[in-house]
Amino acid sequence: MSFPFREEIESLKESGNLELLADLDARGLLLAPGETAGEYAERLLAEEERVENLRAKLDGEKELEPYTGLTIRAGMEIPEEILDEAAETTRAAYGFAVKWVPGFFPTHGLGLLWGGCSISAYEDLPTLFLIRKSFKDRKKFFIYGREELTAHELCHVARTPIQDHEYEEHFAYAISRSPLRRYSGNCFKSEKDAILFILPVFLLLLVQIGRVTYWPMIPAWPFWILAFVWPVFLIVCNIIARRRYFRAENALRSLGVAMPQAVLFRCTGREIGEFAALAQHPEALQEHFQKKQESDLRWKVMTERFIRKKEE
Repeated sequence: MSFPFREEIESLKESGNLELLADLDARGLLLAPGETAGEYAERLLAEEERVENLRAKLDGEKELEPYTGLTIRAGMEIPEEILDEAAETTRAAYGFAVKWVPGFFPTHGLGLLWGGCSISAYEDLPTLFLIRKSFKDRKKFFIYGREELTAHELCHVARTPIQDHEYEEHFAYAISRSPLRRYSGNCFKSEKDAILFILPVFLLLLVQIGRVTYWPMIPAWPFWILAFVWPVFLIVCNIIARRRYFRAENALRSLGVAMPQAVLFRCTGREIGEFAALAQHPEALQEHFQKKQESDLRWKVMTERFIRKKEE
């Protein structure tokens, strides 16, 4: 499990080889919006150095705490066999298979029902992903399946350069076998969403306890309303976002794109919205689509991988 050969990446600074860029994209090393071949190469080389430094440090110290409360040990890296399980899912859904990112079974989890997480590169630390230690020998824990959870986190890893939070969870949950998770996963796009969902519920619980024990005159109905406001808001936002996404997907499909979900996986929320807005205007859609293919390097790679070859 490693980065492509350093010489390959270095060569991009001079050549901008589209075939090589497409191959790197297939390995889950996506281009960022507006990024040039040289900038992309520099970013990958910096990430490779961070990965090598982490592994060297872990070999020497045997145990590290890369983030507060999170401990990893030498010998507890996620094996390639488990990455292969997830690779089939991510390749079929979005056209990539990640093998280069360091993944670990942490010594200490992040909670009783915690399944896994991905962490973006930070200062001298590389991008990491973690799944709970019980998955080392088991394929199932609580509501989580190892293959689905690993694929979920690797979707986050691959989409990191896109820097798009609007559809981040949508793509990660879209590969789930659970209809409920596929539908509701994108409701919670940030910690704020989860906190504002949970706090009113706890407040309602405290009020109900208070009514039973000390203050029976406290009215409960305002707290019931408060407990429902944010969940309803999240559900409505999710419905609107999903409709917009599927309009964009249908728009690309109408243009003959065989894997529209793979193309949109590499798009920003703004770009998804643009395709959705043009879904009912075929001529404008075709013109916009053509302009996108001729724009930045990221779209040239998408054209090479998912559009031109299908047209041929």
